[in-house]
Amino acid sequence: MMLYLCRHAAAADVGSDGTDATRPLTAQGRRDFKRAMRGLARLNMRFNCVLASPLIRAQQTAEIMLRELGEHLPEKQSVIISGSLAPPGRLDAFASELRGLAATGTSVAAVGHEPILSRWIGQICFDSPGRCLMKKGAIAAIDFDPRTGTGELEFLLQPRALRKL
Repeated sequence: MMLYLCRHAAAADVGSDGTDATRPLTAQGRRDFKRAMRGLARLNMRFNCVLASPLIRAQQTAEIMLRELGEHLPEKQSVIISGSLAPPGRLDAFASELRGLAATGTSVAAVGHEPILSRWIGQICFDSPGRCLMKKGAIAAIDFDPRTGTGELEFLLQPRALRKL
């Protein structure tokens, strides 16, 4: 299974109710991520499903991903909300979700948060929780084995590189 871990796009400092969970994407964050997804589309990426953290900024990022890559996704695809992607992140629960999706999909995108995604990349690919630079809107591709919960990092593209594609 190909697993694409994506950090949400740039978000406002405060949510509508003053909480972190309701922080929406900024207008610039939306524009930049939309351009980044156009670059990803040029690489002919295909997702069988898109998961997102329940936090608003991750859901909005996932929705942009769906709109921009719509021609590459199954018809009537919608974002699947995954509590395991919400801070503080639960890799064991996320891996279990991926095992459940393995029968129906060979390519899954998941939109989440830092430092969760960096730690997961380290644990999945290098058997050690670590940190890598994942700017807002960055995407990592992992050739993931849902049976073992391990994988190999194929690439990590920052948003600037995606926008240049």
